[in-house]
Amino acid sequence: MKLTQDDKTKRILLAGGVLVLVCLVCLFVSIRSVDKYRKKVAETTLLEQRLGDLEQDVKKQYIKTMELEEMRYDLSLEKGQINDDYETIKEKYVSLGKTIKSLERDVSGLQEAMKIVENRVPDPIIGEVDVSEEETQLIALRSQNEELVKKLAAKTKEKMILEIALESQANRLGLSENYDPELKKILENLVTALQ
Repeated sequence: MKLTQDDKTKRILLAGGVLVLVCLVCLFVSIRSVDKYRKKVAETTLLEQRLGDLEQDVKKQYIKTMELEEMRYDLSLEKGQINDDYETIKEKYVSLGKTIKSLERDVSGLQEAMKIVENRVPDPIIGEVDVSEEETQLIALRSQNEELVKKLAAKTKEKMILEIALESQANRLGLSENYDPELKKILENLVTALQ
């Protein structure tokens, strides 16, 4: 069985056609693969860029967090110092209130003694008491009274200054009755104790 020239040509053409068809299919498949590869490369580049942006954001947030931690630490130290100041002021305020009360008692005692001396009527049996002695006592009582009134005024002024300092420290700390209801109670107790 001999193949004729036409059969050989047909077979060669058929084989060439199949080969061309396979090459076209391979070319088409490779073009599609290259296109998919380019898309994947673009997606990968975009994802790497997003990852880089996220890493930058994480670094910024970390730096911000560290700054906030430092600020928080500084504020806690300052709050501790302010609490110490607050306690010192409170102790001075209480002792000042006690001093003012004792001064008020002394002043009222002196005023009563002055009234007794001023309203004193000479005893008809004993007669006139040495007026110069009473006047001397009265003058001494008056000067003592004036001195006590001055001290009382100074202590009252100091009390007002301490009260203002207490309130300003509380405001500086951000302590209000909404934040720290105990502060209002402490201040009310102090004021009540000093009255």
